[in-house]
Amino acid sequence: MTERQKLIAQKLAIQSAKNKLKQLCGVTVSELYEENQNPALNELTAAYLSTFADNPEPYSRLPYKSSEEKICSWIIDTMELKEQGEYFYYCGLWSKIKLLDLKCAVASLWRREKNVSGFLFAETDLSRMMECGLDSRDEYHFLIDIWTLGHSVCL
Repeated sequence: MTERQKLIAQKLAIQSAKNKLKQLCGVTVSELYEENQNPALNELTAAYLSTFADNPEPYSRLPYKSSEEKICSWIIDTMELKEQGEYFYYCGLWSKIKLLDLKCAVASLWRREKNVSGFLFAETDLSRMMECGLDSRDEYHFLIDIWTLGHSVCL
Protein backbone atom coordinates (compact mmCIF):
# COMPACT_ATOMS: atom_id res chain seq x y z
CA MET A 1 0.00 0.00 0.00
CA THR A 2 1.40 3.40 -0.93
CA GLU A 3 1.71 6.24 1.60
CA ARG A 4 -1.18 8.02 -0.12
CA GLN A 5 -3.38 4.92 0.15
CA LYS A 6 -2.46 4.55 3.83
CA LEU A 7 -3.37 8.17 4.49
CA ILE A 8 -6.70 7.79 2.70
CA ALA A 9 -7.47 4.60 4.64
CA GLN A 10 -6.62 6.35 7.90
CA LYS A 11 -8.84 9.34 7.07
CA LEU A 12 -11.70 7.00 6.11
CA ALA A 13 -11.36 5.12 9.42
CA ILE A 14 -11.47 8.39 11.36
CA GLN A 15 -14.51 9.65 9.46
CA SER A 16 -16.31 6.31 9.89
CA ALA A 17 -15.67 6.39 13.65
CA LYS A 18 -16.88 10.01 13.88
CA ASN A 19 -20.05 9.09 11.98
CA LYS A 20 -20.75 6.18 14.36
CA LEU A 21 -20.15 8.36 17.41
CA LYS A 22 -22.52 11.08 16.12
CA GLN A 23 -25.36 8.53 15.96
CA LEU A 24 -25.14 7.63 19.64
CA CYS A 25 -27.53 9.15 22.14
CA GLY A 26 -26.94 9.54 25.86
CA VAL A 27 -23.16 9.90 25.51
CA THR A 28 -20.63 12.63 25.03
CA VAL A 29 -17.35 12.02 23.26
CA SER A 30 -14.26 13.58 24.79
CA GLU A 31 -11.58 12.07 22.56
CA LEU A 32 -11.08 9.96 19.45
CA TYR A 33 -7.79 8.11 19.19
CA GLU A 34 -6.21 7.53 15.82
CA GLU A 35 -4.65 4.14 15.13
CA ASN A 36 -1.70 3.49 17.46
CA GLN A 37 -2.27 6.77 19.33
CA ASN A 38 -2.88 4.92 22.62
CA PRO A 39 -0.37 2.02 22.68
CA ALA A 40 -1.37 0.79 26.17
CA LEU A 41 -5.00 0.43 25.09
CA ASN A 42 -3.97 -1.31 21.86
CA GLU A 43 -1.79 -3.78 23.82
CA LEU A 44 -4.60 -4.53 26.26
CA THR A 45 -7.01 -5.08 23.38
CA ALA A 46 -4.63 -7.47 21.61
CA ALA A 47 -4.15 -9.45 24.84
CA TYR A 48 -7.92 -9.59 25.39
CA LEU A 49 -8.64 -10.75 21.85
CA SER A 50 -5.96 -13.45 22.09
CA THR A 51 -7.89 -15.11 24.94
CA PHE A 52 -10.58 -16.20 22.49
CA ALA A 53 -8.24 -18.78 20.94
CA ASP A 54 -8.92 -20.78 24.13
CA ASN A 55 -12.72 -20.46 23.66
CA PRO A 56 -13.40 -19.09 27.18
CA GLU A 57 -16.70 -19.42 28.97
CA PRO A 58 -18.60 -16.11 28.91
CA TYR A 59 -18.99 -14.13 32.13
CA SER A 60 -22.79 -13.98 31.66
CA ARG A 61 -25.51 -15.14 29.26
CA LEU A 62 -28.98 -13.86 28.46
CA PRO A 63 -31.51 -15.64 26.21
CA TYR A 64 -31.59 -14.27 22.67
CA LYS A 65 -35.35 -13.66 22.82
CA SER A 66 -35.10 -11.25 25.78
CA SER A 67 -36.75 -7.82 25.59
CA GLU A 68 -34.69 -4.73 24.84
CA GLU A 69 -35.38 -3.45 28.36
CA LYS A 70 -34.12 -6.69 29.94
CA ILE A 71 -31.04 -6.65 27.69
CA CYS A 72 -30.16 -3.07 28.71
CA SER A 73 -30.64 -3.82 32.41
CA TRP A 74 -28.54 -6.99 32.11
CA ILE A 75 -25.70 -5.07 30.40
CA ILE A 76 -25.77 -2.20 32.92
CA ASP A 77 -25.85 -4.50 35.96
CA THR A 78 -23.40 -7.12 34.72
CA MET A 79 -20.82 -4.65 33.42
CA GLU A 80 -21.42 -2.39 36.45
CA LEU A 81 -21.76 0.65 34.19
CA LYS A 82 -22.22 4.00 35.88
CA GLU A 83 -24.14 7.06 34.75
CA GLN A 84 -21.59 9.87 34.23
CA GLY A 85 -18.94 7.12 33.99
CA GLU A 86 -16.16 7.43 31.42
CA TYR A 87 -15.08 4.48 29.29
CA PHE A 88 -13.06 3.73 26.22
CA TYR A 89 -15.40 2.59 23.45
CA TYR A 90 -14.34 0.78 20.29
CA CYS A 91 -16.04 2.03 17.11
CA GLY A 92 -13.44 1.02 14.54
CA LEU A 93 -11.05 3.24 16.49
CA TRP A 94 -10.97 3.81 20.24
CA SER A 95 -12.76 6.80 21.69
CA LYS A 96 -13.26 8.06 25.22
CA ILE A 97 -16.91 8.59 26.06
CA LYS A 98 -19.00 9.59 29.04
CA LEU A 99 -22.37 7.94 29.68
CA LEU A 100 -24.75 10.83 30.36
CA ASP A 101 -28.05 8.92 30.25
CA LEU A 102 -27.23 5.31 31.07
CA LYS A 103 -30.31 3.57 29.63
CA CYS A 104 -30.37 5.65 26.46
CA ALA A 105 -26.61 5.22 25.98
CA VAL A 106 -26.64 1.45 26.43
CA ALA A 107 -29.62 1.03 24.10
CA SER A 108 -27.89 3.20 21.50
CA LEU A 109 -24.57 1.37 21.82
CA TRP A 110 -26.28 -2.03 21.74
CA ARG A 111 -28.02 -1.39 18.42
CA ARG A 112 -25.64 1.15 16.91
CA GLU A 113 -25.85 -0.50 13.47
CA LYS A 114 -28.62 -2.39 11.71
CA ASN A 115 -28.33 -6.14 12.36
CA VAL A 116 -25.48 -5.61 14.83
CA SER A 117 -25.86 -6.06 18.57
CA GLY A 118 -23.08 -5.40 21.02
CA PHE A 119 -20.10 -3.28 21.88
CA LEU A 120 -16.62 -3.32 23.39
CA PHE A 121 -15.59 -1.12 26.32
CA ALA A 122 -12.47 -0.70 28.39
CA GLU A 123 -12.23 0.96 31.77
CA THR A 124 -10.31 4.24 31.57
CA ASP A 125 -7.71 2.87 33.99
CA LEU A 126 -7.33 -0.12 31.63
CA SER A 127 -8.19 -2.55 34.44
CA ARG A 128 -11.01 -4.30 32.54
CA MET A 129 -12.25 -4.98 29.02
CA MET A 130 -15.98 -5.63 28.70
CA GLU A 131 -17.76 -6.92 25.62
CA CYS A 132 -21.37 -7.82 25.00
CA GLY A 133 -23.07 -9.28 21.95
CA LEU A 134 -23.51 -12.48 19.99
CA ASP A 135 -20.85 -14.93 18.93
CA SER A 136 -20.43 -18.54 17.85
CA ARG A 137 -19.81 -19.86 21.36
CA ASP A 138 -23.56 -19.83 22.05
CA GLU A 139 -26.04 -19.04 19.30
CA TYR A 140 -29.06 -18.97 21.65
CA HIS A 141 -27.81 -16.33 24.08
CA PHE A 142 -26.32 -12.88 24.18
CA LEU A 143 -22.97 -13.03 25.96
CA ILE A 144 -20.93 -10.73 28.14
CA ASP A 145 -17.20 -11.23 28.53
CA ILE A 146 -15.25 -9.38 31.18
CA TRP A 147 -11.49 -9.57 31.13
CA THR A 148 -9.48 -8.24 34.04
CA LEU A 149 -5.72 -7.55 34.05
CA GLY A 150 -4.64 -10.43 31.85
CA HIS A 151 -7.26 -13.05 32.60
CA SER A 152 -10.88 -13.85 31.86
CA VAL A 153 -13.40 -13.55 34.65
CA CYS A 154 -15.83 -16.46 34.57
CA LEU A 155 -18.92 -17.35 36.58
